[in-house]
Amino acid sequence: MKVGRLDVLKALIVVAAFLAPIAVAAGVSREPMLETPRALAVALVAAWLAAALVGYGFYGGKRCIGAATLLIVVALVVLVAYARPWVGEEENVVFWYIASFTYENSEDNLPIENVIISFPCPNIDNEPVRVVGLSWSLWWKPYPENENMKILQIQDGRVDNLLSNRTEALFIQYGWENTVRGPKISLLMDKFYPQEVIQIQTYVVVPSPRSNNLTISENRENKKVAAGYQYDPSDKKINFSFWAQLLIKVNNDFRKVEEFRRAEENAGFGWWWLYSLYDP
Repeated sequence: MKVGRLDVLKALIVVAAFLAPIAVAAGVSREPMLETPRALAVALVAAWLAAALVGYGFYGGKRCIGAATLLIVVALVVLVAYARPWVGEEENVVFWYIASFTYENSEDNLPIENVIISFPCPNIDNEPVRVVGLSWSLWWKPYPENENMKILQIQDGRVDNLLSNRTEALFIQYGWENTVRGPKISLLMDKFYPQEVIQIQTYVVVPSPRSNNLTISENRENKKVAAGYQYDPSDKKINFSFWAQLLIKVNNDFRKVEEFRRAEENAGFGWWWLYSLYDP
């Protein structure tokens, strides 16, 4: 019985000697051991040597080598089982979302104030998804009839040019909210001038199995997209346009998934259905 206990104690000491170099290497390594194969290999060699040296005093030459080798085999089996190299990491799909609101003009061509713009939010089954790096920019259209000509005024708070009647930077706040028309990305702005365009863009990362369900519509089957705005003075009528587009990254390019737009004249504030411009 005493001999059996002594053998167990010897085995535990050999195991401890084997684990000590691995623990030290894990403690001093700046990166996870499984992500640094070279450091892992050095630690395993050191562990084998430590176990062999300690085991030599207990078991002699052949048995100490056998014990150290057995521990290496066990460690490799545990590492393979933990890392599971046969199970690939779940791939993510990257989307690019862009949306804009344009205050074209009005009868008096004066600015609107305390403006709230509610853009469609990328979602899956009406649940907003995680976005990466939302950015906003303020543009000015010198020629209202030319949709493609815009001049940048402000980008994420950094003033580039202040044009037309704008003499001060734009105060803006944004966030996410659930509304009666689904999840929205909402912007609050202090003052918005005719011929100005507010644009947002962001990236969306979705696990590959769910990527086919991402949409800016109410859902993938029902292509209804609502956007809204409100402002002061509340009785003012304006000409406006909404635009929103969702693209998917394929290789090194982005391909259109959805695109919606709505333009109205002499309109009051409220919710507006956007019209689809893209039918894949």
